[in-house]
Amino acid sequence: MTTCQEPIVIVGAGHSGARAAAALRKHGWTGGISLIGEEQCLPYDRPPLSKAVLLGKKTGEQCAFYAESWYAEKGINLLLAQSVDRIDRHSGRVVLQGGRDLAYHRLLLATGSSINPLTVPGADLNGVLPLRTPQHAHAIADSLQSRCRLVVIGAGVIGLEVAAAALECGCTVTVLERAPQAMGRSVPAIVSEAVVAEHRRRGVDVQFGVEVAALEGTTKVQAVRLATGEDLPCDIVVYGLGVRPNVSLAATAGLSTDNGIRTNQYLQAEDDRIFACGDVCSYDSQLYGRPTRLENWRNAEDQADTAARNMLGQQVIFDAVPWFWSNQYDFALQVAGLPSLGDQTEMKAIGRSRLFLSTDARGVLRGVSAFGSIREIASPIKDFKRVLATAQRT
Repeated sequence: MTTCQEPIVIVGAGHSGARAAAALRKHGWTGGISLIGEEQCLPYDRPPLSKAVLLGKKTGEQCAFYAESWYAEKGINLLLAQSVDRIDRHSGRVVLQGGRDLAYHRLLLATGSSINPLTVPGADLNGVLPLRTPQHAHAIADSLQSRCRLVVIGAGVIGLEVAAAALECGCTVTVLERAPQAMGRSVPAIVSEAVVAEHRRRGVDVQFGVEVAALEGTTKVQAVRLATGEDLPCDIVVYGLGVRPNVSLAATAGLSTDNGIRTNQYLQAEDDRIFACGDVCSYDSQLYGRPTRLENWRNAEDQADTAARNMLGQQVIFDAVPWFWSNQYDFALQVAGLPSLGDQTEMKAIGRSRLFLSTDARGVLRGVSAFGSIREIASPIKDFKRVLATAQRT
């Protein structure tokens, strides 16, 4: 790949953006690369935050993908604590807040997603935190002392991972979810029930159909007030209410957005110089015959590589079978495909673990969930990923 006078600019220095910068060098781009991120810290791996960092096994700094020197060695212009104000598609430039602009040969939007805020009264009290950044993880970890009373608002994957880590630290843990099941967007009810049963067996109080009315305290949170009027005393509250894709920059530039930045199967937006990847990308999936947006580690990793190759003109179709995992206590949850597209789910035993097959009304396999020992479920999930790659097209 020959050097171009204008660099490739990547907006978003999260997982997918950082990996895309590395992939560009791997696949032969010798021109300039500018990687722009709003956070002050180096691009980092997020999954360890809810496990290793909370348990004191890692620091946030140790979660960085690459050392600062690596970016200099690779000739990557890393611009941290910088925000992009707008994209000038006509001149092929991104304009930073403050007025500085950068010309681009190709532009990659890896702007990721933002957490949905907790909006009840008292949400601004000390001791009320989401888990999104290393700073959040360190603040939560500092509070997870023995006999600490933790309330988790939201029984999604992150909420349950925090609950598991806190229980291992000796905390008393309550999980509140207003929906009728945990991880409702990710797994069928029967899978949720199996995971929640394991939490309850270990002592976590998981409650469904619960509405939080307010958080109470003077300067620091002291209780969670429910809509029923009941007060739950607590020392810390961690909330996880899902995320929303960061599309405003793309939308303001006139690019199509619909639950993410819309791209074709090559992760290319309607402007052929602009690509998207990661949480913010809503790509045309040939596998599912519809726009698809995914929020997981594997997708961020794979789309970064595909986007890099396609910015270099390789025309690689992205259509991987979705796959994610969650480690809680000493068990693993792995999900392949999109179980939400299934109409019924059948459970099968694999040793002491369980496999859940979700099929649609025609009997076509749409997703597979596995829960239990990683040694027992890793191989079956790998095999079913190959089945899912062809089953969707029947």
